[in-house]
Amino acid sequence: MDISQAFAALNGKFVDTVNAHDTHSWAALFADDAILIPAGQEAVTGRKGIEGWAEVATKVWNRLEIQQRFCTSDGNVAWESGTWTGNINIPDEQTMDVSGNFLLIAQKEGSALRIKAHAWNVNPTTP
Repeated sequence: MDISQAFAALNGKFVDTVNAHDTHSWAALFADDAILIPAGQEAVTGRKGIEGWAEVATKVWNRLEIQQRFCTSDGNVAWESGTWTGNINIPDEQTMDVSGNFLLIAQKEGSALRIKAHAWNVNPTTP
C-alpha cells in the first residue's frame, strides 16, 4: 500500500467515525502521545485528552468530508494536507456549512497510519 492509499484509508476511518459520532473509535486513530490543534482553540495532548475533547466536538457534526491534496512520507513519518467540508449544528437548532484546510502528521504502523499531530483552520463563512 503506498502512502496515498494509506492516507485514503485513514481519511475514510476519520470521516466515518466523525459522521457516526463515534468518539472512542475516532480517538483511537491517534497515537498515545498525539497533539490536536483545533481551529481557534487550545492544543489538546495525548489520546485520552483528545478523546475527552471529542466527547463534545463530535456531537456538533452532521457531515464531514475530506479532500486529500498532498501527501508524502520520509521513513516512518508521513504528512498530508488538504481541505475539508462539513455541516455542523449551531444554536437554535440551526445548521451551518463549514470548510477549511488541514495538516496531518502520521506515523507508520505496519501498513496503517496513526495520527501524531493534526491541525486545521476554518474558512470565513459568507452570509
